[in-house]
Amino acid sequence: MLSLFRRWRLHRLLVQPIDASREAWLREHVRAYTAMQPKMRRRLEQITTVIITGCHWEGCDGLELTEEMQTVVAGHAAVMLLGAQDYYFESVTAILIFPGTIRRRSDGRRDANVGEAWDNGGIVLSWPEVKSIGRMADGQNVVIHEFAHHLDGRDGEMGGSIPFNSVADQARWDRVATHEFERLVDAVRQGKPTLIDRYGATNEAEFFAVCSECFFEQPHRMSGAHAELYEMLVRFYQIDPREWGTR
Repeated sequence: MLSLFRRWRLHRLLVQPIDASREAWLREHVRAYTAMQPKMRRRLEQITTVIITGCHWEGCDGLELTEEMQTVVAGHAAVMLLGAQDYYFESVTAILIFPGTIRRRSDGRRDANVGEAWDNGGIVLSWPEVKSIGRMADGQNVVIHEFAHHLDGRDGEMGGSIPFNSVADQARWDRVATHEFERLVDAVRQGKPTLIDRYGATNEAEFFAVCSECFFEQPHRMSGAHAELYEMLVRFYQIDPREWGTR
């Protein structure tokens, strides 16, 4: 019965047209949206609506949460699900938006960052960082980064070992990802420039997250410089961002 109700509710959300304000915010902030064909654009609108409606949202540290904030965050996250058929970030327990840098105390230190993905399914984002996506040619996208951590952690551990439908693809991902991670680590140690964000050399979980950013934000450059890794991400996300005309 629960599954039937979920399908009915999901169908209702997917057939709802997006309103003019939300469409304008997607056009302004989600670069891929304007490059897509109308059918794909409509799909992104539908997923955006499902994420906005299905997730719990909060403004933190005095931030007043707005529909624009929800639309922009959900729109960037929706890009990641354009090839998915049965998952709409239902296991994201909360999306928390901060007005600036996120500060936490841990081990006696005060840490500051612009995004977090929690083991319990929470996603934490800095609104100024979200607004800056696409305004600089660095290929960074904090929404994709943190939601990639969430996808990575659906098996119970954020360790960069993402699931594939076939044993062969799983083995190939493990081989390719290990090789590319070690390649990035070596490049960082030697001070060489890298297309994939150097932060990915921290560990395998961060490697998958920054590779996801690069995949969606700089698909043509990534497919040229890291062809096999790019192909594996196409298989995982079931979509090829090069078709959208982004750089």
